[in-house]
Amino acid sequence: MTAIRSRGESIVLLAITIAGLLIFIGPLFVGRGFPQSTALFSALIACSALAVVAVALQTRHLSTRLLAVLAALVALDATLRLVVVIGVLGFSPIFFLIIVGGLVMGPGFGFALGALTLVLSAVLTAGFGPWLPYQMLACGWVGMGAGYFGRWPFARQHVWLVALYGAIAGFLYGVLLDFWEWPFLLGAGSSPIGWAPDLSAAALARRFAAFYLTTSFLYDAFRAAGNLLLVGLLGGPVALALGRFRRRFLVEWAVEPAEHVTSVANIAGDVRTPA
Repeated sequence: MTAIRSRGESIVLLAITIAGLLIFIGPLFVGRGFPQSTALFSALIACSALAVVAVALQTRHLSTRLLAVLAALVALDATLRLVVVIGVLGFSPIFFLIIVGGLVMGPGFGFALGALTLVLSAVLTAGFGPWLPYQMLACGWVGMGAGYFGRWPFARQHVWLVALYGAIAGFLYGVLLDFWEWPFLLGAGSSPIGWAPDLSAAALARRFAAFYLTTSFLYDAFRAAGNLLLVGLLGGPVALALGRFRRRFLVEWAVEPAEHVTSVANIAGDVRTPA
């Protein structure tokens, strides 16, 4: 039964991931002609996050009380981003709770936490723009990846592995956002590291690598280092606290096998009237 529930959640997350990747790589093939509907994409991703939560509730990966925990973490994380909108270069504290929350609560919880944190912080900071849906997806994937990573028992027992995941996620987040942003930053063919139409996949990969190392690597390194330090120093205690919430608020009912159930007839037969 648990495997069936996990499969249902994973199918929904896989569908969202495939659709999201198409949105990210679309500009690489179309360039500036790729549609940029901020409101539509953001609404679709927010609805996807809520759909993941609904599936998690139906499959009993979440309870209504843990839903309240999710809402509280989203509000807290969005407030952190309000206090430190940009951070030190690429560093931002919002990734800490997304990673640890996903690690403890699971991939669906992690995806919803990442995506909804970004949309709420955009409301608080008036940060709506064509970048928002991409940030929502990328942050959602960071939390989702932490959730799947947390299913490896060895990882949950060693916080340094989770911190290493946070560092890698910090770089991957930046690479994903550059996939979308790159075709719009420089005029087509105007720079040797800019996007240009009609190039082969190998030529695009070389140009993108040069662009990323030149413009974004150092910026993302601060994000990766910040995630590494925060998760390494605070990840253990926060994960323990969230684990207590999960154990207390998520009750999993199991049907006891028939051979372990004592029938009424057996009980009556075993009871003897004292002589």
